[in-house]
Amino acid sequence: MCLKQNNNRCNCNCHCCCDCCRRCCNCCDCDRNVGDERYSVRRVRLNNRGWFVVRLQFVYTDSSGRQIRTRSTGDIRLGETVTVDPGEYGVPEGATFRVHASVVAGRDKTSVESFVYSASGNYSADFVTTGTTLINSLVFDGLSWIFGDDSSDSEPEEIVDDDKFC
Repeated sequence: MCLKQNNNRCNCNCHCCCDCCRRCCNCCDCDRNVGDERYSVRRVRLNNRGWFVVRLQFVYTDSSGRQIRTRSTGDIRLGETVTVDPGEYGVPEGATFRVHASVVAGRDKTSVESFVYSASGNYSADFVTTGTTLINSLVFDGLSWIFGDDSSDSEPEEIVDDDKFC
């Protein structure tokens, strides 16, 4: 948890969003777009801590303004963590997308945070699912730096701005 809780990350002035660690408390319905060019996302990591099976999908807006939902990953069970490239599931280069957790026999969730996809991006958007099939959550857990072409399952380092400390 960051100690700089008064840094606004979103436009709602709720004073709960933090620029330093790129996390938000989700206390309101503001648009938390963390997808500017400095933070182009190449991967999405989901840690399923929920008592359900979930499949990861992505929702993006095409050139005609339609919301498109991509095909889904395979089953992600309790305790499993997967890392995927949104481009491999149909998100086009440069598209703004959101993460969608499709809960088998339960209530689906879509992230409030949106990201810009880049196959050469340096960041992974990390998420955690918790709860049960009908009472669950999809929580943004920050952006992580991707080291080169690293495709291992090692823990990525959390991002901290150069001039700020958590």
